[in-house]
Amino acid sequence: MKWIDAKDGLPNDSESVLLFTPYPIFGDDHTCVGNKEGLTKCTCVINKEQVPIFTHWMPLPPKPEQDS
Repeated sequence: MKWIDAKDGLPNDSESVLLFTPYPIFGDDHTCVGNKEGLTKCTCVINKEQVPIFTHWMPLPPKPEQDS
């Protein structure tokens, strides 16, 4: 799977995805699970400019198969 730039497309409304931020908002971890709303509406102020927190996203991998 590859990271998708938010400028190139967005996930489906109800899809959970992995979000990436280039900013140290979460300390050393630059990722979290979110959705389209978080990707498009979460912003922060960097150098006195309001910018999106998340710049890239990717689909989550499928859940592991369970043995019966």
